[in-house]
Amino acid sequence: MWETLFTFYLLVGGGLLLKKLRIFSEGDVKVFVNYIIYFALPITILGIVHEFNFSWKDFFIFGTAWITIAVTTLFVFGILSKRIRDRRELKTLFLTMSFGNTAFVGFPIAYSLFGDKGLAYAILYDVLGNFFAVVTFAIFVITGKIDWKTVYKFPPLGGLISAFLLKGLPLTFLNHLVGLVKASITPTIVFALGLRLNPQGAFLNIKGALLSVIWRQLIVPFLVLIILLVLERFVHLPFEEKMVILLQSGMPPFVMSVILSEKYKLNTDLAIAAVNIGLLTLLITLPIWYKVGKLLLGGN
Repeated sequence: MWETLFTFYLLVGGGLLLKKLRIFSEGDVKVFVNYIIYFALPITILGIVHEFNFSWKDFFIFGTAWITIAVTTLFVFGILSKRIRDRRELKTLFLTMSFGNTAFVGFPIAYSLFGDKGLAYAILYDVLGNFFAVVTFAIFVITGKIDWKTVYKFPPLGGLISAFLLKGLPLTFLNHLVGLVKASITPTIVFALGLRLNPQGAFLNIKGALLSVIWRQLIVPFLVLIILLVLERFVHLPFEEKMVILLQSGMPPFVMSVILSEKYKLNTDLAIAAVNIGLLTLLITLPIWYKVGKLLLGGN
């Protein structure tokens, strides 16, 4: 765990340092993101998911994500709305509290800790649990409309669908390509996070940002831990699957909340602060849930 975190923060720090030295700029993030979204992730998802044997039990991976999103939505609009009258701030909190950085942070961590199996589970959690809910439910909450165009134009979703459609057909000729591309995902994603990181931004809208981080990285995984412990009485899930669900549920607020806040004229400063504080505090919260998960979910 500590080796994974050390490597993670070295890559983040490398991106941040090279941005400070003006070798890279925050605008370069788009190039790295496009490489991941349009090339690396679709190929990796196709290769890994095609070879992985899923079962009906894996519904609980993205089903758990949907449950936490529903609970968070009720909390934000049922309880926080009585204290916060600004709809822009409320909708921003809905984004930062409901959706974690399950791709750009979750994928590298799941792969580093649990290999291809962990990455396969993380893909299901992110693509079917997080992303699908963002571009349907979240966009509807913010605008009153569903952006179906974004759904069918999202390349990783196409990779996932292709992997299931091609099940049973030999794709061994892609193994070398998948291996090379898969190895590039973690350093590229995490380095790009370093370019995006802005420690000074953590001090903007500190109250709302801290609320988002506490909810996302402490309360939500606690709720998920309870769900997993109850599920153990009825359904046997592999240890790696339970751990990925738990760790993915505790990822910091997702970077896309900043983009969506800018696009729909919400509180962008709040989203930036939540994302930055979440990344900075992951060093504390991730080891906690990793240790708790190993202790309570059947790890050795």
